[in-house]
Amino acid sequence: MVVMPHPDDECFGCASTIARYRAEGTTVSLVTMTRGGAGLWNGRAAGDLRQLTDVRELELRDAARELGVAFLEIFDYPDGALEKVEEVEGVKERFLGDLVRCLRSHRPQVVVTFGPEGTYGHPDHKVVSRMTVQACTLSGDPSAYELEALALGLSPWSPSKLYFQTATTMTVEALQLPPQPPITTRISIRGFEEAKLRAFAHHRTQTQEWEPLRKFIEGQGEVEVFSLVGAAHGVAEDDLFTGVQI
Repeated sequence: MVVMPHPDDECFGCASTIARYRAEGTTVSLVTMTRGGAGLWNGRAAGDLRQLTDVRELELRDAARELGVAFLEIFDYPDGALEKVEEVEGVKERFLGDLVRCLRSHRPQVVVTFGPEGTYGHPDHKVVSRMTVQACTLSGDPSAYELEALALGLSPWSPSKLYFQTATTMTVEALQLPPQPPITTRISIRGFEEAKLRAFAHHRTQTQEWEPLRKFIEGQGEVEVFSLVGAAHGVAEDDLFTGVQI
């Protein structure tokens, strides 16, 4: 399961990994917490934000289909204001509850999300990172969201592994990113390098992101890199499912 805040976030750090694992028979779920209403329309203010959210949702559905995503969950939390969601206890509980329900429904063995730094410091990215970490703990607790679980017929579920997206030194330097989580896992995307480009091409309102994406891809080469949360020092993997009982 990949948990992202905005439409098109799925294309930057792990799109080729999604395509590779899907080709190998893995079931991939994508959870996107906003519909991108605070974004730009090809570099310009959108004006009618509701219209933009409708278009961006359709773009996301097309991109997910391109990558082979089996289950797509799209929520409508406020783009650009997820920090406010964290500040209002009732809304925060609902946000966490939505993530817990997704985890218990889809029962992923591996979860991928942004790191605490939000790649380039985007507040929404940071919030989704924090909330996903919390949700991965809560989803395995039978007492958390117990009534909803009973009503929906869901049982507790704890993912085996949680990863943060991270970046290579070349990418950090090219895009002047803040310090990133340490790389523990390098996934070969040979043969799937173009998958992220094909997926991003569906995000037709977001052409202003093309240059950052190009630089990101140049820095990745034939790997996408991740950081295993809670990993022991010196861990070096080439598979997100290393050690997972299938």
